[in-house]
Amino acid sequence: MNGKILVIDDSPTLRKLLRFYLKKKGYSVNEASNGEMGLQAIARGMFDMVILDMNMPVKNGLEVLETLKKDKKDYCIPILILSADKEEESKAAGIAFGASYYLTKPFKPEEVVARIEDILAERRKSMK
Repeated sequence: MNGKILVIDDSPTLRKLLRFYLKKKGYSVNEASNGEMGLQAIARGMFDMVILDMNMPVKNGLEVLETLKKDKKDYCIPILILSADKEEESKAAGIAFGASYYLTKPFKPEEVVARIEDILAERRKSMK
């Protein structure tokens, strides 16, 4: 197994698509359909990476990032934001609140997987 990834997105279709591509590459995938459920999953388990949508019900991606930054100051799990919001301010806010990378929708699933593998490889190098 390559690692454990949490996908937080309100779109069941997108979660299914990401799960398919990530499992093909040997990742274990957990899912949450909104930000609150995502935070609960993070509190319960250890993940190698989180994929986070910015525009969700209950708690949006920015609220999730703010909560992680405020409540868990040492939170260092890489976060990849996937968002339909192409505004530079949104991208800057996501990165400022701790995301590792920001990809806009639509995207190619292969690009997401490649980005995940790159981010995790960099993380492994930095931990040595």
